[in-house]
Amino acid sequence: MLSRTAAGLFWMSRYVERMDFIARLLDAGRRLDALPRQEGAPLSEWTSVVIASGSSATFPTDPEAAVAKTVSEYLIRDETNPSSIIACIEAARYNAKSVRTALTSEVWEAINQTHAELKLDLALELDRTNLSAFLDKVRARSILIGGAVSETMLRNDRHGFVQLGKWFERADSTARLLDVKYHVLLPRVSDVGGGLDYLQWLQILRAANSAGAFRQTYGRNLDAEGVVDLLVLNSDSPRSLRTALSHIYGELVALTSDQNPQQTALLQRVRSDYTALMDLTTGDVFAKGLHEWLTQFIMDTNNRAVETANAFGFGTDDVTANS
Repeated sequence: MLSRTAAGLFWMSRYVERMDFIARLLDAGRRLDALPRQEGAPLSEWTSVVIASGSSATFPTDPEAAVAKTVSEYLIRDETNPSSIIACIEAARYNAKSVRTALTSEVWEAINQTHAELKLDLALELDRTNLSAFLDKVRARSILIGGAVSETMLRNDRHGFVQLGKWFERADSTARLLDVKYHVLLPRVSDVGGGLDYLQWLQILRAANSAGAFRQTYGRNLDAEGVVDLLVLNSDSPRSLRTALSHIYGELVALTSDQNPQQTALLQRVRSDYTALMDLTTGDVFAKGLHEWLTQFIMDTNNRAVETANAFGFGTDDVTANS
């Protein structure tokens, strides 16, 4: 396969998944903002959304002063923000168009129609009443595109690069969504494990469409350890980090050429990452510190994505020193 075709499929898929993540992130912020607030409690929900989106350095005002309207506008409608919903669907369509002959008509139509519909929606005012409906639509359209890929594409290299893009982005986004909880401050240290702490974790699970999965899997009251187990270590969860790394490794096994030393070295590193995650426990995560562990995971995962692009001929060799 030509490297430019691999690049188009990979980035098309990443941008669709990123669009879905931004919608989930905003939904988490909206849900957390609606929780009861004690007098004097810090207004950290929207600041946490800015930080988790990776937009602290580019947000147009001080992230500490972020409010629902400014964050929503920046992450939904601002075309100068490469991670905004409008920028993501534009980039996904651009990449899909560049590899149109490598896609089925169903995948192309799903992306093209999503682009057209979201552009129309974004011409309207998104107030508190219809913001929730818009975010639901973004997530539904992302699922539709994923369904078109799953049901109509041959299981060949083209499908493999689409899947790699999806699972690299899914790993990054799940870690960032979990990290929102770190930045949403509780009024007092004594509130850890209390009612507000419980409600905050619940909203994170709901944004990940995993609240029902938690009840079915663990059959106990929601707690931080259970949430981390579900979204980090549970192989049955479609949003867990372990599931994402499993798919990344599996796709690389299929795509790697034994005659390419760069690809085989990458496969060995990803196998090592996956083995380490398989051996990990929630106790290990909390012993290091959830925020610290997630930060390192995000860095490592994005380095592996860059290494993957480099190994298959469409990268920029931009890997950090910690890889």
